[in-house]
Amino acid sequence: MQKMLRIGIIGAGAIASAHADAIKQVPGLKLVGATRRDQEKCRDFAERYGCRAYQVWKDMLEEGLDIAVISLPHYLHFEAAMEAIEKGCHVMLEKPAAMDLAQCRAISVAAKELKRKVMAADIAYYLPGILKARQIVSSGRMGRFIMGSIINYRFYFTEDRPTWFLEKRRAGGGMLFNLGVHRMAVVRSVVPGEECVVKASVGFFEQGCEVEGNGMIFIGYPDGTAVILEECGYLEVPKELNRGMHFTFENGILGDVAGNLWISDRKGNVERPNLSFPPGGVYQPLYEEMLFAIEEDREPWPGIVQGAKDVRVILAAYESARVGRQVELKGPEWEI
Repeated sequence: MQKMLRIGIIGAGAIASAHADAIKQVPGLKLVGATRRDQEKCRDFAERYGCRAYQVWKDMLEEGLDIAVISLPHYLHFEAAMEAIEKGCHVMLEKPAAMDLAQCRAISVAAKELKRKVMAADIAYYLPGILKARQIVSSGRMGRFIMGSIINYRFYFTEDRPTWFLEKRRAGGGMLFNLGVHRMAVVRSVVPGEECVVKASVGFFEQGCEVEGNGMIFIGYPDGTAVILEECGYLEVPKELNRGMHFTFENGILGDVAGNLWISDRKGNVERPNLSFPPGGVYQPLYEEMLFAIEEDREPWPGIVQGAKDVRVILAAYESARVGRQVELKGPEWEI
């Protein structure tokens, strides 16, 4: 009989239901506990998903878990991840992986030393359109990569956004650090090669707010190709604008890869493949991958390294905006 791996969610907030729904669909995984500062909401969540509610996440770790899901505010990711690894847990770590690269490196080192798996819980790596796009690119059908662009507009400063998101010390950043890492996950899934330079502008046009609400990031690769990310969080816009996501190759274009993927050839003929989501939602493939990685004793995709690289690009964008010039991702400070 297959061993059931015990899972606990540390920080059972807004995204926790998506995790729990996915866990239910994966044989071999069982949700046994959850923690949240609001105990009434935690009890409601635990009753809904048939697990135990804990007030203190360290108490849940003490009772024994196989996998800890960390879905806390950004500034608490590092402490919880390190504690979970030390207690013998594999870790499903929500994005951004940590507040800086030093924390990412420490998590990676601890996981290797104690032979634990750390997976970056970024759904962008496993959206149906992205999985199909990766398959197409890997097949060689599209030929050499030329350039790419992603546009993302959404109102970031909503009244119901928890206040910690707007504090630099606790959030690490704003629109770019919280949402831009998703765009980097898309880029990393589709674009061959490793980014080597970053040039950016970052804006703070929301009065009285410590974190940025917009940014333009130029990401360069050793062969001279590039991707541009455009992020804006000040206003609502028509959905059509956010469909401006495309990657151009010598044999055609991949468009809307995170949504309704389309593929065009050199003559502009468009193909729209059938895409479907798993019954457990967008997190289900991540949990399946984590389970396989544990069983096969290999690193999951995306692991802490991929999560750290996504964070690195955003941190480099902040540095580029600060110094007013391009940042090269070389030297000890940018190593993963």
